[in-house]
Amino acid sequence: MRKPAFCGLAAIALLTPLCSQTPVASVQVQTAPMAHRIPRDFVGMSLEVSPEGQGLDTTMNAHAERQIVYAFGQPGAPNQVYFQFMRDLGPGILRLGGNSQDNTCWDRAAAPRPELCQAALTPGIVQLWGAAARATHWKFTVGLNLKQNDPNWALREVDEGVARYLPRKQVLGLEIGNEPEFFGRSGARSNPYTARQNGLDALAYARRFAHDPIARRYRIVGPAACCLGWNAPDLGVWIDTIGPNRVALATVHSYFGDVCGHHTFSLQQLLDPQRIDHLGQSETVFAREAHRRGVPIALAETNSVACGGMPGVSDSFGSAVWGLDWMFTAASHGYRSINFHTSYRAGGSSYIPIQVYGRQNGKGWTYQNIAQPLFYAMYAFARNASGRTLLPVQLTTQANVKAYAVSRCAGCGVTVFLINKDATASGNVSISLQAPQNAEIAATKWGAARQLLLRAPSLSAKASETRYGGAQFDAQGHIRGVKWQPLAGNGTYSVNLPNAAIVIVKVPAAKP
Repeated sequence: MRKPAFCGLAAIALLTPLCSQTPVASVQVQTAPMAHRIPRDFVGMSLEVSPEGQGLDTTMNAHAERQIVYAFGQPGAPNQVYFQFMRDLGPGILRLGGNSQDNTCWDRAAAPRPELCQAALTPGIVQLWGAAARATHWKFTVGLNLKQNDPNWALREVDEGVARYLPRKQVLGLEIGNEPEFFGRSGARSNPYTARQNGLDALAYARRFAHDPIARRYRIVGPAACCLGWNAPDLGVWIDTIGPNRVALATVHSYFGDVCGHHTFSLQQLLDPQRIDHLGQSETVFAREAHRRGVPIALAETNSVACGGMPGVSDSFGSAVWGLDWMFTAASHGYRSINFHTSYRAGGSSYIPIQVYGRQNGKGWTYQNIAQPLFYAMYAFARNASGRTLLPVQLTTQANVKAYAVSRCAGCGVTVFLINKDATASGNVSISLQAPQNAEIAATKWGAARQLLLRAPSLSAKASETRYGGAQFDAQGHIRGVKWQPLAGNGTYSVNLPNAAIVIVKVPAAKP
């Protein structure tokens, strides 16, 4: 890895102009042609159907100062601050699913295979979904239990739960099963369980719903295939089996690593540039299969490290620089949205964007919501990239630095993102905006810009040390006092990129 630029006594002793050496990176932005447009609701979250369905005991410990609780709160006591954090991201898609999707049962007593029901899905939980939908105006994809393999039984959840408590216009679709390629291993299906077999099972649900006056209003989402367990042609088989006209959204899952079975995962692995490039290319072929059939695709469950995350990695500032890079990677490879997952495990999970704790007293429930470094990256993307179009960028560097650029239109202002994932390299980055070969636009000039830093003291720093424009999210889900700094230039700009930092540069619209 390249050594960082430095100035000081060594330079004086050697009488060498080290202070003027080559920048850490050079970035050339083509302000046209315009490429892929990022949807305004690109950044979203994925939430378990219920924590109990994942095996977490949520019974309140009377002696605990606080304990982990469901992000949406407790039945009858919605977590309004969490809803504020969702609103901070602007419009979004909330995916309800996860392992609990197939381990939780709407009518447990009537379930065909009650031994597979780890918990009951109650009206109180579904009412929390509705409270979140009404408070945020986000779209929802709702996961249904497929392990039970009974469309008539599942129909009751749609009619009695989803349709009753969630506004119809905010339900994007019903996701039939979660990570079905693993069903054969769990005994829920014969092994192997193929994409064709899963498609036929999901199709049986879709056909049954089509004959119900309420459920027929919803389209299908899926297959929620995980971690390259099925290949891209399998996704195509699933869509073809269901019928592209029935599929509102194709969904796949991806994690950078896992700590399942007591594995470990390092910060160096999370920030490995080859790993993100490899995974990005792998996800591209899935997007192509969906697009060929006219179906949008979402990275509907993702995060740093599967099975709850790696402490000291998934909850570090490194997850912020990784997360911003991963969002741009997904957007550039054709995904219409991304959902960062929240799971519930004994002892807690490390990769949760918003850590939620609860306490019950005589007055009811109170909640503590803490924005993690990953959420700051999600906020940075949602506020400064969503709804814009990606621009071509040429990056020259030997460091682990990434650069992206977006704009609303040809001739509009340009926003450049510099992401430093390198623990040793820091210093000057030169940015150059290059206008297209269009006489009207080429004759314009760029003016002075402004810049904002999302940073922490180190890549291993935690939420308490993370700052967005010098500010932090407060206990009510608000961020105030964000500061943008002026940046001189007229189409070329020199930016100081520290370690453990993201720099966002906004160049105003070109003027004649």
